[in-house]
Amino acid sequence: MRKAALVGEPLAIPLREATAPLVIAVDIGTSGLRSFLFDSRGRPIARAIAHRDRPLRVSSDGEATVDPDERVRATADAIDETVAAAGKRAADIAVVAVCAFWHSVMGVDTHGRPTTPVLTWADTRAREAAAALRRELDPVATHARTGCTIHASYLPAKLRYLRDAAPDAFGRTAKWLSLGEYLYFRLFGGTRAAHGMASATGLYDQRKRTWDEPLLDRLRVPARSLATISDDPQSGLRAEFARRWPALAKIPWTPAIGDGVCSNVGVGAVGRKTAALSLGTSGAIRVVYATEDPPVVPGGWTYRLDRSRVVAGGALSNGGNVLTWLAQTFPSLDLATLWPTDAPADEVIALPLLAGDRSPTWDDGARAAIAGIGLATRPDAIARAMIEGVADRAILLWSVVDAALPGIDRIIATGGTLLRLPWLAQLFADALGRPLVMSAVGEGSARGAAIVALERVGLVGDLGAVRSPVGRTWRPRPDAHKRLVEGLARQRRFEEALQKAR
Repeated sequence: MRKAALVGEPLAIPLREATAPLVIAVDIGTSGLRSFLFDSRGRPIARAIAHRDRPLRVSSDGEATVDPDERVRATADAIDETVAAAGKRAADIAVVAVCAFWHSVMGVDTHGRPTTPVLTWADTRAREAAAALRRELDPVATHARTGCTIHASYLPAKLRYLRDAAPDAFGRTAKWLSLGEYLYFRLFGGTRAAHGMASATGLYDQRKRTWDEPLLDRLRVPARSLATISDDPQSGLRAEFARRWPALAKIPWTPAIGDGVCSNVGVGAVGRKTAALSLGTSGAIRVVYATEDPPVVPGGWTYRLDRSRVVAGGALSNGGNVLTWLAQTFPSLDLATLWPTDAPADEVIALPLLAGDRSPTWDDGARAAIAGIGLATRPDAIARAMIEGVADRAILLWSVVDAALPGIDRIIATGGTLLRLPWLAQLFADALGRPLVMSAVGEGSARGAAIVALERVGLVGDLGAVRSPVGRTWRPRPDAHKRLVEGLARQRRFEEALQKAR
């Protein structure tokens, strides 16, 4: 079959203009879920986009979970809507792709029934289990081998936590799966984990590209209780779903991979010298490239897109979720117009660690804090301090990535929060002291999943040749950069004082 050239137009197109073959791409985010129809040129089809969003279940002890069966039903309902929108052109759908948030885990019993909810990356209840593992293992050697820090975000700590906190559920569990793997288990039967999902668990050996046996032995979790690692597409839906989607019953479905690496692909940030700065619910700086020598990123992480390509960088646990918290806490604030052209340097200092911390401190016991509030302090000053606090964490994150992967000469900005609030792009350019090229791709993760799927079934060539549209370049302002760097120094002193008090 002839390989289709990909050209990234930012706007959705009418179905009649779509170039076959078509791709369904489902993006399962932490709280959002969307199903898209893309054409062979990577363009989303108008009126074929379905949303099924649902907030996380959270609690004061650090819980952040989702109901796996509800998310499977929501995914199926969204696909229903997209297939219906395709109409007669459903016959042109050649492959289905799924991307999902990284670091999730749930259990199923021998009958395939869930034994636990889905614990997301934001669930910090495993922080004490992580601390115990750090005492028992060599954290530096474990990070070098698995690419992951021992932290509540990752599966080693989560499994240790579940073993102690829910022994009955742990004992009844036959398989440990990510949400994406559970979806495919329900659709096809059997359990399969793509390298692009398994590699971000903390249970995967980056060089051997297999499950890490020493860590599994320590956790008393046999490799047979995890999914088989394979990037091979699946086909042959279970009868229930084959009847529901005849057009999708026999075509390939690529295994779910991480939404973060898909975002890089979708916005064109592929190659050793190009990074993507993403700000959605959380934040990240990522570099995707082919190598046989996976890098070790002190303070950050190394995962994979597939067997031959790594994604390396670091992550922030706090991004758009901070803005959501501000909107809920101060409903009179208009975040869209919050930031003046030159925001004043307020006396308020904020540590915006509402969901703990990842790069570079990996402090899963961290909590948010605000100092410097007086009788005259207004909500907008608190909001600015919290948002500047997120930008300060981005400075730390950039220092991690730049030290491990020197030579990056282009940063593409993406993510729902950045795209919705363009003034944030200026703030982050000021923080990093580097130009930011704004992506003009509205749904980078879904588009990236579609492009990867087209490559995987042989319909496009190398991902590095994919061109994606970009918009404005935001250039750093020296005075603003200086102010933010000074703000980071104040924030770090505040953070150290709180750590000592804790």
